[in-house]
Amino acid sequence: MRLTRRRWMAAAGVAAASAALPPSSRGAASPAPALPPALKPEVFRERQAKLRTAAKARGLDALFVTPSTNLAYAANLAMGRSERLTALLLFADGPAVLITPFFEAENHGRDALVDEVLTWKEEEDPIPLAAKALGRARTLGIEGTTAYGTAARLLSAAALEARDATDLFDALRMIKTDEEQALIREAARRTNLAIAATHGKLARGISESEVVTLLEAEFQKLGVHGGGLVQFGPSAALPHGGPGDRKLASGDVVLIDAGCKVRGYTSDLTRTVAFGSPSDEVRKVYSAVDRAQVAGIGALTAGATGEEVDRAARRVLEEAGYGSSFTHRLGHGLGMDGHEHPYLVRGNTTPLSAGNTVTVEPGIYLPGKLGVRIEDDYGVRASSPPASLSTRPGDLTIISP
Repeated sequence: MRLTRRRWMAAAGVAAASAALPPSSRGAASPAPALPPALKPEVFRERQAKLRTAAKARGLDALFVTPSTNLAYAANLAMGRSERLTALLLFADGPAVLITPFFEAENHGRDALVDEVLTWKEEEDPIPLAAKALGRARTLGIEGTTAYGTAARLLSAAALEARDATDLFDALRMIKTDEEQALIREAARRTNLAIAATHGKLARGISESEVVTLLEAEFQKLGVHGGGLVQFGPSAALPHGGPGDRKLASGDVVLIDAGCKVRGYTSDLTRTVAFGSPSDEVRKVYSAVDRAQVAGIGALTAGATGEEVDRAARRVLEEAGYGSSFTHRLGHGLGMDGHEHPYLVRGNTTPLSAGNTVTVEPGIYLPGKLGVRIEDDYGVRASSPPASLSTRPGDLTIISP
């Protein structure tokens, strides 16, 4: 199966970068350290209180949340969605109620932070149960990823007015606490270690797909589930392309875009190194991308817009003659999802806020030749500089064949 960036991010869930690690440590990951503690129950109760306040401000009587990242955020219940309805009803002036199949009640009730659990049996339709539980509620905020059919049936059964609650969740999730940023930092630390260990196993003739397998194994050694993209030489000129069967040759760039999850929070890093002596063009391109990242980081402060931060990095690449070769936005928010608000992109005029957590990932892509991207994770502060959640690689790393 072809691995894409979206696949590994969906699957996933401060150490030195490979350039900063001593050569003797590049071939093997360190023993897996203990994971940091999970978020405490009061964190989820505080989130529910904020969701209630936001719902009231929007004139909503309740929120309806089916399995999704937002369910994990609000009630500490991370699970896949199926044809069997599990849903959170969070009342603006009432309890947090979990509706779930009877045979799942003990399992879900153990993990979820709710006030009440209502169950339904296999031969029953859960929609009337949900409609009854809503009682006199008349305005219902629907979590944005909820299946249309589920929402439509509930609204019909309960005679409710529905409103989209997507931005309500986005607004709260965009602001990360110090605890949340610490989990992202730990995920980034392990990602740096996994990438560095993978660099130590590069050899002539190995394929991109084989390196993906090595990378995943390094994450396992570190006690987390992670993975990523691996692209050699001309393949790296395709943002989010590959990996495929291309074999590594001396002089190739090696681009690894990877991440993992720690306690539900995601890292996202990209490292580009040279395998063997790099050409002058590789050195020039890498230097331009490095300078662009520095400029983007320097512009990353509360009050700046996503567009302004993107522009600061893009200007460097334009001045270096590579403006048309930087084909994507500068960065995206990350947290419980690999891609979430806010976005550092042209046209986003919303000011950043302290607590926003984003990637800064400029790149240059020369079709048929090479691609270079450097990506690190940062937390926006009230004043510069931003909090570094990963360690920048610095100068171009050269790996001897």
